Order: sequence, then structure tokens, then C-alpha cells
Amino acid sequence: MMDNRLINVAVGKEAADLIIRGGTLVNVHTRELYQADVSIANNRIAGVGVLPQGAMGPNTRVIDAKGRYLAPGFIDAHIHFESSMLSYTEFVNTVLPLGTTCVASDLMEVTIVSGLEGLHAILKESRGLPVTLKYPVPSFMGDESAFQTTGSILNAGMIEQLLQLPEAVGLAEVLVPPILAGSAESQHVLKLARSLGKTAEGHAPATGGPALHAYASTGIRSDHESTTKEEALEKLRNGLRVLMREGAASTDLRACLRAITEEGIDTRHCAMVSDDVDALHLYTYGHMDHKIRLAIEAGVDPVTAIQMATINPAESLKIDDLHGSVSPGKYADIVLLTSLQSCSIDAVVAKGSLLVQDGKLMKPFVQGEYAEVLLHTVHFKRELKPGDLLIRAENGANRATVKVIGSSPVSLLTEARTADVEVQHGYLASDVEQDVLHIACVERYGKKGTVGKAFIRGFGLKRGAVATSVGHDHHNITVVGTNAEDMLLAVNRVRELEGAIVIVDNGRVVGELALPIAGLLSTLSGSEVAKIQHQLVDAMKALGCSMPSPFMTLSFITLIFIPDYGITDIGLFAVKDFSIVDPVISWRHA
Repeated sequence: MMDNRLINVAVGKEAADLIIRGGTLVNVHTRELYQADVSIANNRIAGVGVLPQGAMGPNTRVIDAKGRYLAPGFIDAHIHFESSMLSYTEFVNTVLPLGTTCVASDLMEVTIVSGLEGLHAILKESRGLPVTLKYPVPSFMGDESAFQTTGSILNAGMIEQLLQLPEAVGLAEVLVPPILAGSAESQHVLKLARSLGKTAEGHAPATGGPALHAYASTGIRSDHESTTKEEALEKLRNGLRVLMREGAASTDLRACLRAITEEGIDTRHCAMVSDDVDALHLYTYGHMDHKIRLAIEAGVDPVTAIQMATINPAESLKIDDLHGSVSPGKYADIVLLTSLQSCSIDAVVAKGSLLVQDGKLMKPFVQGEYAEVLLHTVHFKRELKPGDLLIRAENGANRATVKVIGSSPVSLLTEARTADVEVQHGYLASDVEQDVLHIACVERYGKKGTVGKAFIRGFGLKRGAVATSVGHDHHNITVVGTNAEDMLLAVNRVRELEGAIVIVDNGRVVGELALPIAGLLSTLSGSEVAKIQHQLVDAMKALGCSMPSPFMTLSFITLIFIPDYGITDIGLFAVKDFSIVDPVISWRHA
């Protein structure tokens, strides 16, 4: 879109609003470093390099960038911002000082709970904030009521409407199983995205060989699920852009970077993303700046690492017309760094305004009122009893061999495991010595009153229970524990708080974080949420759990699209069979 004022400032006929002078430009187009001045008008970049004399006027603000590097604002091409447990406004307050000026988030978590009205409430909140929210439209929120209960679904007609939104960049997380099954709905939305010139971002965990060939043939543009060098390399060789993930519970970046550092591949189709990070992770490590540092530590050239957080994700999302580089016509999103090697952020200019100075946000953005549709979203159809959370034993049985969800502290993938457990008081019992704990998932939309039950290994609890209303992709209440009484107390406390993380030990609540916005987000500041999350991790350690991000891990145990097992309010889900399965393999009788 032609902007006459931008043109006039570029040639010196009009004065710029802001000039950044004397910095060393990180040119992500050419991989060069050189001194350049930058002129800005109407929140966009007019000129880069030697500026005409007329660009400076009496009202032009000047930032002296001598001794600092000028990098493009960082872009996270795949993040579920809701996993931060912050409102979008507070998320912006948290990530802007870390150099992030644009994120792509499909808002699926809020939409699952509160439908299109909730989705539009978040988009409305984001408009006018300096961290641009791009919206990849969820491609798989169909009617899966046979497997899980949700607050809302999306159909092909709704997706078609959502793709017309100004924030919409394309489709999010196009799944492998419907593609391989020849889904007519998937074909329809892919064709629609293509006709609109928009992207189709992928979701292909542990996919290779002929299945990957078939998947890539549909025009899927990217994938963020690679967990090994080999998987990343195969996807790159098949034309997919690989979005290397470093989240709170899925730390795959180092493994994927080996495709670059060991194989010497061209990095133009490589980017780095978060997928899911909580506030504690953001405050402890950082956001995209953290990933840039990890890449540099792994042996990636610093400018290349910055490309993987700027121009590469911008091109993947097809938003490089306005984002991803410090060049004329782009939004004036510029990060001033004191060091490339350590990605040390000194200042941030976003949409042409200096908003971060000396590494700190100059003035936090204030959250407005929350839309009613985002509140009061936890409803039970019936009152629960302790036994409702356990698996009732077959008459006369004293033991059973059961399927067990094998969870990991560093990966979203689960393992299909088995264990032998005892019957106590008519129900299957947990076994803390084997680290085989109860897991239950309670429907929270007041629709069915269903409770899915199984066993899980990996959390290591020796006593107590933990419950959360955050659970992809249905966000029912999931609880893990050693005994039914503590589990029920935790679930009921989540209900009272209208969404929360709650930890219980021996009949007493020992930690909680209220999440009253859709049962997903807090009303507190980022620093307050991070502090409470730290306290909750410590409370989990006291109960025997050594996972670095136990709540993020638990929130993905509920996902029915990542192998091997998931848990929903309907029951234990076997991903490879794509069906609900009996958690009991066999009973033994005395």
C-alpha cells in the first residue's frame, strides 16, 4: 500500500517522526553488519542507510544508537499465548521488553472454551497493542464429541468466515490423520486458504516416509513438531519449513539445531518458535531472545540465529511485506542490542514508538474490562464423589494389568506403558513405588458430567494431588494424584475458583493459581503469575515431582493428536488407533 508521507520522508521532502542514528544494522536479507541510520514515519520505516538532510526536522525525535545493533523485532510464528496464563495485554507487557513485536497465535484455547465470541474478544483486546497478533485459523476444531467434550467447535463454514479477518494469515496446525484419510473438509479449507493467498501451517508429529510425502503434497507450508535432527532434516528435504520448538515442556530446539550445525543445511526455511511457554519460563529464561541465545550457544552464527527469529518466520507466515526486517516500508519494529552474542536487549521500538528503554518497559499497558463470555466458564452437571475419579474393580478381582500414560519432562510425546496394580476397597489403587498414579479428567462445561479415568507415570508424586483447568484441546479439569480424597478436593477447588491450578496435600490446599478468564488466564500481572508458578513448582517438588514444568506437561496429557496416549472426559485415548480404549488390559482374581 503506497504511503505518500513515507515516500516524502524517504526522499527528504518531509521530516521523519523518529530517527535512529549511528547503530550497526543487522541486515537479515544479506547477513551483513554495517552502520546505518533509520528514519520512521507513520509507524513504518522510511529510509535505512544515509538519510537525506530533509529527513531531520525540528520535531523529529532522535535515538542515539551508537555502540548498539539494530535488529528487527522478534517474531514467534507459533505460540499459544494462553499457555502463558496471562491476558493478552499482560502477555504484551511481558514479552515486549524481551524484543518480541509480533506473534502468531491461533487462539484455539480461548475459542474451545468460549467460542467465536471469546475469540473476537481477544482480537479486540489485541488491536492497538504494540505486539502484533497474527491469527492462524484453527483447522481441526470439529465435532469430536465421541472422544471429548468442549465448550465450542468450529466447522468449515466458520473457518471460511474467520479466514477473512484482517488478522488471519491462514490455517493453523493442519493435522496428518484427516489429510491421509482424504478428508473433504480438510481439502475444502486448504483450497480456500490457497485461493486467498494465505498459508497453511502444519502439525505432523513423528511423521516421515510416504506419510510425510503425502502430507507435504497438499501444500502444507510448515511444521513445528520435530523432536530430532533426523525428523527436522527429513521435513526440510520435503519442502516444509521447520519451526524448531523450544517451549516450557517441549525442549526440542537443541536437537533440531543439529541439522544446521552438523549437516550444514541452508537455514532459510528454519525458524524458532515457542508453541507453549508459561509466565515462569518467560521471566526465568526469556522469549525469542532466549532461543536466539540457545542457537548461538549451539554454534549457529548470531546473524543467522536472528534471521531464524525475524525474516524466516515472517516469510513462513507470508507477512514479510510488513514484518521481519529493518527495511523501507516495514513496520518500525526494531530491537536495539548491546551484544549480538548474548542477545542483550537495551531498547525496543515498536510501531515507531520507543517503548522499552534500559531493558525495561517504560509504561505498562492497562488491561480493560474482561468480556463476560470469558468469565464463569466452569460448570458441573453433577456433584462428584471420590470413587468417581477411580476405576472400579471387577467383582472378585484383586489385581489388574493396566495401560499407563508414560509422560516426559522434556517432550510432548507420551509412551504407551503398562503396570500391575492392586485393588483396594473396590477400586484400582495407585502405586507410588512404581510411580503409577491416578489420572482423571472431569467434564467442566455442564453438558455430560463425564469423567475419564486411567493411570499415569512420570509425575513422581509420593502423596497428594494436582488439578488444572488447562488441558489441550478440550480444557476439561484434569487431576493427577495418589488418592481419591485429595484428587476430589483439588477438582472442587478448581471449580470454586472458576478455573485454576490447585495442589492438595493430605486434605489441605497447599498451592493455587486462579485462572478465572476462560479457566485459562489469570487477572494478575506477569511477575505475580511467575512468582506463584514458581511456588507451585516448589510445592510439587515437596510432593515428589521433579518435572521442571509439571503443569505444562499435564496440560498436554489431554491432547488426542500427539502419540501415544491422551486423556479426556470420555476416557483414555489411543492416538494411533484414534479411539477411546479400556485402561484395563486384564483382571486377576484371588
